Amino acid sequence: MDLRQVRYAIAIARAGSLRRAAGVLHIAQPTLSEQLKALEREIGAELFTRSSSGVRLTEAGEVFLAQATVAVDAFERAVAAARGKGQALRIGVADGLGDVQARLLSHLPGGPRLRVAPMSTAEQIVSITDGSLQAGLGYAPGTLPRGVARTLIQRAAVHALLPREHPLATQDALPLAALAAEPLVMPESDGGRFLSGFVRHRLHPRLGPAAATHDLAVNLVESGAGYTLCVRKGTPVPEALAFVPIAEAVPPIEVVFLWNRQAEVHDLVTAARQLARSG
Repeated sequence: MDLRQVRYAIAIARAGSLRRAAGVLHIAQPTLSEQLKALEREIGAELFTRSSSGVRLTEAGEVFLAQATVAVDAFERAVAAARGKGQALRIGVADGLGDVQARLLSHLPGGPRLRVAPMSTAEQIVSITDGSLQAGLGYAPGTLPRGVARTLIQRAAVHALLPREHPLATQDALPLAALAAEPLVMPESDGGRFLSGFVRHRLHPRLGPAAATHDLAVNLVESGAGYTLCVRKGTPVPEALAFVPIAEAVPPIEVVFLWNRQAEVHDLVTAARQLARSG
């Protein structure tokens, strides 16, 4: 059986008419009609009833197309998998998520080869959408394009990271009003989201030096330049620094795994979900 003819039948069913299907397929309508008749002869049953308003699937057509669509999809996935054999998948990782990346890779023994590309969450979404990136680890965005899926990996309460010798480090929980008077060190990539907690409580934080990366933010805090909110508790930091909870309710830091719904990244998605369950 000619797979091309099966694809033609699927296109006709979706279009609802030979004329519209021919336009979608960029072939002449008489040619499409002949190909359909050839397929029906081979099957031994009519797949469509024809009328002046278009075509409708017969009972035999409904049964055939239901199975044929699954078969064609499976064939196309098999071709894509074969073409991608041996090729490395490209995954983006946002700043500050090196530990999550390591844990994700630990769930992929003998899995796909990966090329890791450091990039912000926003850059990941653009690259996943256009297909230049297959997946990514980033911070939860507000919305996503339809072709991009996500799963939550980790939700971490926001803590202030500051020197242990700082007077505020002895408190059980820090009110935002107390922090607002101290210089806030923020990463250049996603610092804006940490300002929203202050704004929600009508506070205006004092901004300290910007940090190009999360690691640099930690270094600046250690040098006495201020405090930061971008580092997740549990991330290794120098002994001279301490994490202190925030007294008010502020949005948590959410780490997500993003992927292109059309990409062959089943092993990565499975690993990400295993990582999410492990906490």
